[in-house]
Amino acid sequence: TAEPATAKPVETPLAASTGPEDDSNPCRSFTWDDYLQNTGAIAADSDTFHHVEAAHASLCRPGMLFALPWKRDTYWPVRIATVSGPLLGVQFVGAASSVAKEQHQHQQPVWYSVASKTGKSLDWCRQNPTLVKPPPEVRVGDSSDTADDAVLKSLLLGKGEGEGEDAPTEMLDGDALQPAERILEGGLLECCDCLMPYALWFVKVVSNRGGRLQLVWMDEQCSEPRPDREPFYLFFTSHRLHPLGFGASDSEQKSSLPYYYSPSLTESGRVSNESATSLSSSWQPALAGKFMRKHRAPPQHRFRLGHRMEAVHPVHRRTIQPASVVSVIDKHFFIVELDDLRPPSERQSVKRLCTAETCEIFAANTCASRSLPLTPPPGHSGHFTWAGYLASLPASSDGQAAQAPPDSYFQLPDEEFDFCLGEKLEMVSQEEPANTLVPATITRFIGRLMLLHLNHLPPLSPPILVDMGSTSLFHVGWAELNGHRMSVPFCYQQAAHHKRLLTNVHPPSWCSKIYVNSRCHVGPSLSKGSVDGLPKSLGPGDVCVLLEDLISRIVQAAYNPTKVLKDIERDPEEPRDSLAQRPMKAKFKGKSYSSIVQLCNNSMFLDEYLKQFCIRLKACPYFVSVFRLRTSCPETCQARLKKLLTVERLPRKTRPPRLLRPNASASNLPQLEQQPQHQAGGDDSYQGGADVDDDLASNHSSANGGAARVQTRGVRLPSYALLEKRKKRRNNNHNDDQQQQQQQQASASAGAAASATTSSSKKAKLAPPLISNPLHWSIDELLIYLKSNTDISDDVCELLVSEKVDGQAFLLLTLPTVVSGLGLSLSASAELCHCVWQLKKAFFQQFANS
Repeated sequence: TAEPATAKPVETPLAASTGPEDDSNPCRSFTWDDYLQNTGAIAADSDTFHHVEAAHASLCRPGMLFALPWKRDTYWPVRIATVSGPLLGVQFVGAASSVAKEQHQHQQPVWYSVASKTGKSLDWCRQNPTLVKPPPEVRVGDSSDTADDAVLKSLLLGKGEGEGEDAPTEMLDGDALQPAERILEGGLLECCDCLMPYALWFVKVVSNRGGRLQLVWMDEQCSEPRPDREPFYLFFTSHRLHPLGFGASDSEQKSSLPYYYSPSLTESGRVSNESATSLSSSWQPALAGKFMRKHRAPPQHRFRLGHRMEAVHPVHRRTIQPASVVSVIDKHFFIVELDDLRPPSERQSVKRLCTAETCEIFAANTCASRSLPLTPPPGHSGHFTWAGYLASLPASSDGQAAQAPPDSYFQLPDEEFDFCLGEKLEMVSQEEPANTLVPATITRFIGRLMLLHLNHLPPLSPPILVDMGSTSLFHVGWAELNGHRMSVPFCYQQAAHHKRLLTNVHPPSWCSKIYVNSRCHVGPSLSKGSVDGLPKSLGPGDVCVLLEDLISRIVQAAYNPTKVLKDIERDPEEPRDSLAQRPMKAKFKGKSYSSIVQLCNNSMFLDEYLKQFCIRLKACPYFVSVFRLRTSCPETCQARLKKLLTVERLPRKTRPPRLLRPNASASNLPQLEQQPQHQAGGDDSYQGGADVDDDLASNHSSANGGAARVQTRGVRLPSYALLEKRKKRRNNNHNDDQQQQQQQQASASAGAAASATTSSSKKAKLAPPLISNPLHWSIDELLIYLKSNTDISDDVCELLVSEKVDGQAFLLLTLPTVVSGLGLSLSASAELCHCVWQLKKAFFQQFANS
């Protein structure tokens, strides 16, 4: 996508950037090495950014052939063995005796500099055969001219030992070996429109910084830049850019797709290929076609006009909104527009060009399945659900109702990336000047999208969604290497601000408070109940002392403290000299583990250090922070619920068997004999547990209170031989007591039968039959259930609706969460948790094995 060159930056009181053009900047002390050392963060590998690798790919490859002089006016072909920037390691090629081959196998290659411009191509050798003679070390046994001519013929014809690819002539002229360095400023390229993929026109390269081009559209006569169009930025590997003459060529890509020239970038403004070629004939190409990436045709899609989906906002990329297909260009491209239900005079059209492999569009209900917030379209009132939204939309002109395409319509590219959580990178922000890059941190992966936190913005700023393959992402240090300005992280801005105001009276090792925001997502390793028992804040005091106390408490709040300690321990391969070293211990199942943990000792970097610590725990970056979250979390923790329903707080009599560990195989465990099931409503009629993932309770076993349970948390399995003996003994006693039981049943009174009927009706009220799975209930469906089957007051129901508690979130409520999160009294919280238990029991009875 294009980047507007005149994007207005967000004005903040602490805005600052650093670069070669800003000598008076008070934040010039920022360096990536110092920042990474003090925060414990790591930088993303430069090989992960494929477009940057393509910009720095050398034109030379091992195995290529060209000729070098070994004496005056005498040349012989050489083969490239190694490539190191402008230096090439070469070896002479030719036929030699076996003794000579053995002697030359261990010789180091001769280093040749491209800047010397002494090399010749093999075409030149074919045109000047008299100047091509082999050096003595590669001369054949028979030194006659006939033998030399045979060797030369073998080399020049590409046969035998001289077989190989000819080196490009551009390599021998002494210019740059990388495609990004060969782009000619002032030259022309052909560019497609952002919404019309086949409309081509000429753009002029204004500047080139590391392959990132500033471009401007040319007028209809291709003589001057168009004054009504603003300059824009694209990386030279963008699918929109093509070499000069592409639209009139007969290349494979051009023949498979209907490209055409249009100065107005519309279908009606077409011009012939001959006219366009004549207009651009007086200009030089900015880059030869052989150095530009050849893009394949997009795969065919199956979308139709009116299809509804979810799409990332293409401008600020912070929200996901409902969208619809408003135009189908052909079988490869279609246009998606964000839905806007406001009156026509107030609507803002936001469109983007898409293919079947566009990563920023999703199927309906993808946000709900991936715990992401979905922003309702402007003008929508009430709670948003896809079923109600599709039903409220008018039918199309052909009478078809609004539809949402299935997941199979959305494809993902085959390209793979090696990004990791917590890694740092640089990116182009739409809110900053076009020649300014900002630092960012990877906080979450959603398919091929990354959730990035922009470090130059104030804390608690919302993150953005970016595709892994976006050409607006760069590795750490790219801006400084290519002369771009760099916005410094917020901690440097704040330090410079305090220095100017002379308000920073405390030493760097002192901090005010560190908060534990227990309402945020705590990750899969920590126990939510134990985290709720942690203090809400620590401090003020020394940074290292507070961190050591806090981290030791968090480690003890984990399901497996030793595993958490291993996740946060010091990496011996990447020592951080700027961080303090503290020993820590953890115990689990009677075994202790000791390790060294690196702690931040400077309050300036404490906020970023805590974010990296939370990311290692796979928790919300604001779970432990220097800021207290009084409202909603910017990382949308309200939508990120745990995937496993814990049942540790259920009454012990009805607690299901423990879940098998993920690495344990059910086939390796002894098969227990199934006990007869009790009727619904009995005390021991509970069946299995629940998992909110795709396979609900697939590993649970159903057994009554007397059956043996498979336990894996350090509990030994029962003796099956003893169980068989007890079973036989019960069968013998059963025959003796059968007559006595029949007499007791015959003498039962009618009052007892009536009492049993009343008791069964009460139990039926405790666990009423459910029409649908409560895991998929919306807020309205949960409200209907509570008002029709429970005695919860209307005030509590309104509170649940205001907190957006749906069926899945209601099943996860616990007494500490209700008391602390909803602010209810203890009696009202106990009544609400009793209703939660009733719904859990009914869920386990009816849907645990579905």
